[in-house]
Amino acid sequence: MLSSYRSFFLTERFLIGTSLLRIAIGFIILYNYFVNYWQRYFLWHDFGINMYSDEFKLMSWSLYNLSSSILYFDVIYHLGIIVTIIYLLGYKGRIFTFLTYVFFYSIYTRSFTISDGGDNLLIVNMFFLLFTNNTAYFSLDAALREKTRDFSELDVFHKFKLIIHNFAVLFCIIQLCIVYFFSGMYQIMGEMWQNGTALYYISQVREFSRPILKDVVDNYIGLTIIISYLSILIKIAFPFVITNKRIKPFIVSAMILFHAGIGMGMGLLTFSLVMIVMELLVFSDSEYRSMHAYIKKTTRKLSVSLKRKTRVWGTAKLNQMRIVVFYDSWCPICTQISVKLRNLDCFRLLQLVSLRDSVLVKSYELDAEELVKRMHTVSVGKPGSEKKGIDALYQISIRIPQLWIVAPFLYIFSKLGIGGLLYDYVASRRKVIPVGNCDQACDFVPVGTAKE
Repeated sequence: MLSSYRSFFLTERFLIGTSLLRIAIGFIILYNYFVNYWQRYFLWHDFGINMYSDEFKLMSWSLYNLSSSILYFDVIYHLGIIVTIIYLLGYKGRIFTFLTYVFFYSIYTRSFTISDGGDNLLIVNMFFLLFTNNTAYFSLDAALREKTRDFSELDVFHKFKLIIHNFAVLFCIIQLCIVYFFSGMYQIMGEMWQNGTALYYISQVREFSRPILKDVVDNYIGLTIIISYLSILIKIAFPFVITNKRIKPFIVSAMILFHAGIGMGMGLLTFSLVMIVMELLVFSDSEYRSMHAYIKKTTRKLSVSLKRKTRVWGTAKLNQMRIVVFYDSWCPICTQISVKLRNLDCFRLLQLVSLRDSVLVKSYELDAEELVKRMHTVSVGKPGSEKKGIDALYQISIRIPQLWIVAPFLYIFSKLGIGGLLYDYVASRRKVIPVGNCDQACDFVPVGTAKE
């Protein structure tokens, strides 16, 4: 038994969960910094609403206690933002995890009048996260790190770090279970939760209710009673079922929905976000990989189905929008782009052909020399409707949903004249390989010099 426990803790686990949690915590802390940016002096400075006394400073620790200067306050505040951004990006994980904890704790100690409870759980778990490897994935450290080392060959120090990482994550999960269990037990002891009227009374408190909550309580009384009892049930059950791989996704989903309801109905946004992101730790790395594979497989199926359905609809309804796109098949970059466009063209509105097809070029009455310099598009069956350069890119972008976001910028740049100049600059510096017109020692040929 001892050997199995040792084997369990000597294998680094929960790396994906801690990495995702790092990113989520970074965004939440940045949200707190930015949403209160213009009220920062009012909320946290010595001369703000709380008027922090010398006695308070002696009883608490904070970087902001070291000086009452506004300049010093701004320096610490903005340093906290910079440190949090680096922590979010995952650079020098352990160092910036510690620094982020210090700067956030400095704000936390001065937030007792505006705290919503979420920061209490956050500050406790951030302490445990100091001992975890939270940059194994989705981080600059992971991008810069060499190939993963064989854990069996690690020295005693690194084995000790593995054990500390696993125990730290375990403590975070236990802390979450304690919060849920005792929260559910306190609800059981409350008379309003026992008779199912708790949500009604919450909706009557103006500071902690939103119109959506009042609307649900007024119009769906039975639903509010069911939600009241279910919230107690899932909280008490949470610590006992998260070890069951089959039930865990459902109980976690229920808790996420519960806290999302708190965020929308009561307006406790940061509290809800903190409680939701802490759920990221309860899934193992293998479970995350399984979820990713399932999502990827499902997305592929939906994509194929969507393409099939929209292809028929597009052929029938959008036939008049079909265009012929002339690209340079001697240009490797142009060829790669044409392949991607074919994959994105779910409505089948693009007919991509090579400008080296002289017969088709003549049928549309296009200038062969101009085609080599700039991409052209022509409406199917409508000679004389050609668009070229940046205007051709715009015509392509409005026909592919994934490119709609760039269509307005292409249109604006085209009208300003900047787009045409930029397009010509890039296009003139691409290279072409005159396929079939050179021997094995053929070099790259600049645009405009290749002969057909």
